Amino acid sequence: MRKGSMRTRSLEQRLALGQQVLAGVLIVAFAAAAIGLTARTLERQERAFLGATLSHLVEGLNREWTEENDLGRAAQALIEEAVPPGVQLEILDASGRRVRANFSVVSQPARGEVASKRAYLARGAWVVVSVDSGLRRDAVTALGMALLLTGVPLFLLVTVSSRSLARRLLRPLSGMARAAESATHEGVVRPLGERSDPEEIAVLAGAFNRLLQRLEQTLEAERNFTQDAAHELRTPLTVVSGELEYALAHTPAEDRRHAGLERAAEQVRTMSALVEALLFLKRADPAGAAAALGTSPVNLADVVRDTWLEFAERVRPRLPDVSLSGADEVLVAGHAVLIASAVHNLIGNALKFTQPGQAIRISVALAGSSGVVCVDDAGRGIPPEDRERVFQPFYRDPEARAETEGSGLGLAILRRVARAHGGDVTIGESTLGGARFELSLPAWPAQR
Repeated sequence: MRKGSMRTRSLEQRLALGQQVLAGVLIVAFAAAAIGLTARTLERQERAFLGATLSHLVEGLNREWTEENDLGRAAQALIEEAVPPGVQLEILDASGRRVRANFSVVSQPARGEVASKRAYLARGAWVVVSVDSGLRRDAVTALGMALLLTGVPLFLLVTVSSRSLARRLLRPLSGMARAAESATHEGVVRPLGERSDPEEIAVLAGAFNRLLQRLEQTLEAERNFTQDAAHELRTPLTVVSGELEYALAHTPAEDRRHAGLERAAEQVRTMSALVEALLFLKRADPAGAAAALGTSPVNLADVVRDTWLEFAERVRPRLPDVSLSGADEVLVAGHAVLIASAVHNLIGNALKFTQPGQAIRISVALAGSSGVVCVDDAGRGIPPEDRERVFQPFYRDPEARAETEGSGLGLAILRRVARAHGGDVTIGESTLGGARFELSLPAWPAQR
């Protein structure tokens, strides 16, 4: 949407509008050209006809005048024998007085509707021929009406068919968009476009294919680096962790070195968890993960209860802050271990970003075709502009960095697991005053 109430037109609408404007301009231009050309042609023919008729009548009058030797009788004979239909003939003497005419003054058309020509005879007479120009104008008017009656239906036909034609012309672009969307969901980068596409679409598809290929190579290199680095770190961290555990086991608690060894062991455990999280992010990439997971019925209610019991052993002072409610059985389709990991991160996030005394409400229910876990808290909440950014790996806002420890991978893993199962996780505002996380997973078919 643009600013205000204005809305951008789609390319389909623009093409349809362009066709309509072009059709309107062409119809108007053709009609104007046809009317103008017809009017000028009829006018030229009218002048040519008057000229030819005048020459013929002048010759006839000279001949009759020679035979009769009287202008009046010669004019009368000419009127009776030689005047073409529709032509008004007037014979005047040398002084301009009418001698004969084949019309009366009363029946003569208005002055502006008559085209006339005259010629002077050397013997002292004028020959004036006239035709009614109103007939020519009536013909031009009739042509204009015919063009109007033809042009309006033609324009309406173009208006009706232009949208369909524009949609057909843009079908290759729509196909590219669907292919790109499919690649986004499936994680498989396929070449965009078809061999039958127009040249311009083929050029665009080729440019996008080259861009997608470079992006795929970059992403693949990044994934391989992350996986390789995590694998390489696993062994030395395991060794260091084992050595520290051995040192702790053989160091008396009263030894001042014991506290340092415990801090070192905790940091190694944190580092190991980070490495496992990096590996998990690679394995739980939504691109094709759903097919590789293998689904079975998982009681989401049991997973939530068991996960909370694990936390309850470690955060006993927070027990009064947490309430758990929901159905006894909410079956979803998925991988039990991965779902448990997602729920673990969901509840752990709420505990991490709330203070003792701030309420946390956990609920699980079946909503339509999805099993839903909602975690509401009374913490500081998450601003709307950050609600998508918090799902990015390693993202932590400055306040979170200052107040809590962590790697910024928990919510990223949560969303990866949800989307790998065909579900999702969203953030909103809680009625408790803080954030509301809502994890939804596809329900087991028998329970829908």
